[in-house]
Amino acid sequence: MCFVNLAFAESFFIEEKILTQVPKAVAIAISATKNFAFPECKLVGKTVNISGQGKASGYIVTTSQACGWGAATGPIWLVVKLNGLYINVLQTTTYAADIVKNKDHGLHQLVTTSGTAGHASYTRWKFTGKTYEQLENYVFLPDDEKLCKAHKDICPFEISN
Repeated sequence: MCFVNLAFAESFFIEEKILTQVPKAVAIAISATKNFAFPECKLVGKTVNISGQGKASGYIVTTSQACGWGAATGPIWLVVKLNGLYINVLQTTTYAADIVKNKDHGLHQLVTTSGTAGHASYTRWKFTGKTYEQLENYVFLPDDEKLCKAHKDICPFEISN
């Protein structure tokens, strides 16, 4: 599923070939989460510049070899270094994540997307100072012209005028 006009500088896809094992401190930040449901899975990810300060300031992580994935989505975590410690600030299920231009409390907003031929989801997240929370969330269906017309800039389906 392709959404237009989302990417600011970096994108992440759960099926990227360049994902590598994450540092132990990042894995610990994720596995220490009280709802962590993937102890048998290896964690892989990549560094991202979520702060916009010109250097990698976090990791987006998923599980390797489709461990725990659904048909078109998998678990992802966003881990950032705050006050010298790696903190898991977002846990969700999606296919892709894009860092967007807007910032809240020093970190860029994130857009997560996923979909199939029958639906597409779009969620925009903002940093609260402690975690990321949803700013907006849409599930588009191919025949929902009203929602797609209201959000032409993010609806991935073609609609009639």
